[in-house]
Amino acid sequence: MQHPNEGHRQRLRQRMIKEGLTNFQDHEVLEMLLFQFLPRKDTNKLAHNLLNKFGSFYNVLNASPTQLMEVDGVSEVTACNIAVLKEVFVRYKKSSLSKISLAGLASVLEYSRELMTGNYVEKLVVVFVDNATNFLLSEEFCSDDSKRVNADIKKIVSSAVRCNAAGIILFHCHVDGPCTPSNEDFEFTQRLFTTMINLNIVVLEHLIFNNKGEYYSFFQHRDMENIATAVRNK
Repeated sequence: MQHPNEGHRQRLRQRMIKEGLTNFQDHEVLEMLLFQFLPRKDTNKLAHNLLNKFGSFYNVLNASPTQLMEVDGVSEVTACNIAVLKEVFVRYKKSSLSKISLAGLASVLEYSRELMTGNYVEKLVVVFVDNATNFLLSEEFCSDDSKRVNADIKKIVSSAVRCNAAGIILFHCHVDGPCTPSNEDFEFTQRLFTTMINLNIVVLEHLIFNNKGEYYSFFQHRDMENIATAVRNK
């Protein structure tokens, strides 16, 4: 039996084929996204519920699966399928950033804002660069905790050696609160610096962001210099 809303769905699909999404309202775009995993439900109502809950299309796509499941009618499967859209876009943007020069704070900040946008859990990204600070490789360390992430220094060492890195840049997000480094942030950076300097690999920078767009630079605050001095004096 044909779904009672199939005519509506077909009309939306035909509009998208002919004109793209430019003239679509936000709820109509969400409807189309929901078609794929809710074949038997009224996605129009659910789209409106999502927008009412989060306030904007942007906020819907930036919501975590847990937050999405607070909306009536959004199952775990639906929540994951909505949340993965932003993750795919972020992966796409990151792939376009490979093989770029990360010389200078301006280029590093531009790269990092693309890298860290829209995170809802704390994340550390380790970027390996060559002698000219050109991108070689990146690795992510995440957790299901919005307050803490554990990074494996042995794995970082292995990756650095494998790609013949000359330097490392750390990108780190604090989801809530200030971007000021914690004691754990300082301790981790010093341990990594000490380990890497023995391999003639330099930890160049540790940038911490929060969801307000603020950042803290270990290099600008001379923390990297102080760490280097402390290591030399041991």
